[in-house]
Amino acid sequence: MHHVYLIPGFFGFANLGQVKYFRAVRETLERHFQARGEEVEIHGVKTFPTGSLRRRARRLLETIVEFESIDRAEHIHLVGHSTGGIDARLLASLTRDLGHDAERARLNEKLRTVVSVASPHYGTPLANFFTTLYGKKLLYFITLLVFVGLWRRPVSAAAGLLGLGFRVTDVLGLNEGMLRQITNQLLRDFTREREAEVRLFLESILTDVSLMVQLTPESMDVLNPAIEPLPGIRYVSYATVSPPPLLAIKRSRWKELLTPLEAVLYSTLYFITARPEPGFRYHLPIDPIEAVTGRPLPFGLDETSNDGVVPTLSMIHGEFRGFVRADHLDVCGHYLRGPLEKRDGADWFLSGAHYDLDQFERLWGDVTDVMLRRQ
Repeated sequence: MHHVYLIPGFFGFANLGQVKYFRAVRETLERHFQARGEEVEIHGVKTFPTGSLRRRARRLLETIVEFESIDRAEHIHLVGHSTGGIDARLLASLTRDLGHDAERARLNEKLRTVVSVASPHYGTPLANFFTTLYGKKLLYFITLLVFVGLWRRPVSAAAGLLGLGFRVTDVLGLNEGMLRQITNQLLRDFTREREAEVRLFLESILTDVSLMVQLTPESMDVLNPAIEPLPGIRYVSYATVSPPPLLAIKRSRWKELLTPLEAVLYSTLYFITARPEPGFRYHLPIDPIEAVTGRPLPFGLDETSNDGVVPTLSMIHGEFRGFVRADHLDVCGHYLRGPLEKRDGADWFLSGAHYDLDQFERLWGDVTDVMLRRQ
């Protein structure tokens, strides 16, 4: 029996109400395992949105203990998206002081694979920005919009802002009063219980930025040598990359251009992420080949390339499986599946990656084969 743990990034929720961080990933993995004649049990990890890496890794360990996987599973695999990949590396290392020492020793005997997808192994300049006062507010705002967009669909969330009389450019001039007004407007249709849950989640982003400090290129430069891998475990990574904003707009379908807020968000985050910190380098450039298919990417790749959140060359670690043409949230299942009303999917970044179901299936099918040692 295989046990797989899905670890979210710095949005930090496994499920919040009806919203899933990994949309259709669990079901897709289950199907791929079953097709290969293997039994699997998949768990989501509810971690801390912006809490420290040590705190998040400890929470991952506690979740594994809670589900009794150490006793019941033959093979345990950790799959982390974004910061979740760093959490997994930290747990699957010789790092001490995470607690549950006896259980952790037994876990190491059953741990087989650590998979990181779009993880900032060399840090991200976006973390530097999010540690500023303005950056924290923008992170709060983006998280609110992404969450509400995934709940009610992005067009509805954008309409909520327009209903307040906000223009797209007004969003970039955030202040406390505007944040409160936007929050009240976008949460107006939630039940009282769900609204309280979401507000508590959002408040944690403003009060604890430990994670952002640790994900800067400067901090990861210090942390990486201290995360010593364990013998016998397969460490695998996938890197996402999406087109620069101007190229994305040129390649966008006309229907996508009707929601300019998505384009502004993607452009803002992309350009912040595309500015390398002086004196710090990511992984050296390699051939821009897509994972699974082996096809070359349709655009160039350098240290400015990213997926809207993490520099692409920062995602390369361990055994590298290749590049995925997608933005940061696409690979979690949050890509456009349906027509204009986006009934069958939510895509918060107008990235121009044009990620689709076939690419989603190929990625998670390859992850399955990696865990089963078939690749």
